[in-house]
Amino acid sequence: MAVDVRRVLKYPPESFLSATPVDLRAGENRVAEYVGFEPNIIVVQGLSFYRTPRLRFSMDADGTTDAVRLDDLSSAKGLDFEELVKMPASRSATMKISSPSDVSAYAWRHRVTVFRPTALLKMQMGLSLTSEESELAERYGLSRLLSIAKTSPYDLFEGIEEWRVAATALTTSGTVCRVLVPRGKKVVLACASASRPSPASAYLVVNRDGLDEVLRLDLSCLPSLDWDACLRIVSLERLEVELDVRAAGEYRVRVSYGIGRVTIPEKIRWGLDLTREERRLAEEEDLYDKVRAGLA
Repeated sequence: MAVDVRRVLKYPPESFLSATPVDLRAGENRVAEYVGFEPNIIVVQGLSFYRTPRLRFSMDADGTTDAVRLDDLSSAKGLDFEELVKMPASRSATMKISSPSDVSAYAWRHRVTVFRPTALLKMQMGLSLTSEESELAERYGLSRLLSIAKTSPYDLFEGIEEWRVAATALTTSGTVCRVLVPRGKKVVLACASASRPSPASAYLVVNRDGLDEVLRLDLSCLPSLDWDACLRIVSLERLEVELDVRAAGEYRVRVSYGIGRVTIPEKIRWGLDLTREERRLAEEEDLYDKVRAGLA
């Protein structure tokens, strides 16, 4: 199941989990498809599968067939771990699982990180620049920077200065954590794990800043409590994580979140109001253009 990127994205870059069992039919099954997310750029990672023989996974991206391929999921790492995959896409990404027979409630998950395009990111992906982006690339020497700089993965924990954890066991629907964000700060939901029950027994539901069900995760697809599934959902007002229990039992869940300052580049990137002093600093440091270039 794909994440509705356009509906849930608020403070990019953000990283969303999809964790929902799928009923497979004999043959090829499209289990997640991303289209129409322009002008955003997505990166698919965090692929995790329940080990099952004779199932085949493949992903097409931006017109490339089988850009990612696992021929037999009995050799996958399992739901407690993630495959070492990082697949960017600017137009489309389609994930498929082929099965020799019907399989009910097959457990798997993936993570999709969503970026607003910058001149630097588009150059890294070989995408065409607008005239404005070309001017920024020339002014800041982005081609030279790319030729000498080390490539490093985006840090999902970027900007986190303090950490908190919420761990609970519930037998009925209830709250895992509820956080009112301090003024001038951001809260970043960063990790989730659970004792894995049967499919459709309980769901972890994330609401933030007036938007309900940013995520709805089936606990059966999450890693066990010894591990974490990473994500990045930013809140500037109120973060709520709820457990929706649908079957009798005790459900143990853990989520981790971080707290950090909201910086001037983040305010520019997210279209937030700046104070007079922040505007002065942004102009002095050329932050408006540096954000568009991908340097701040």
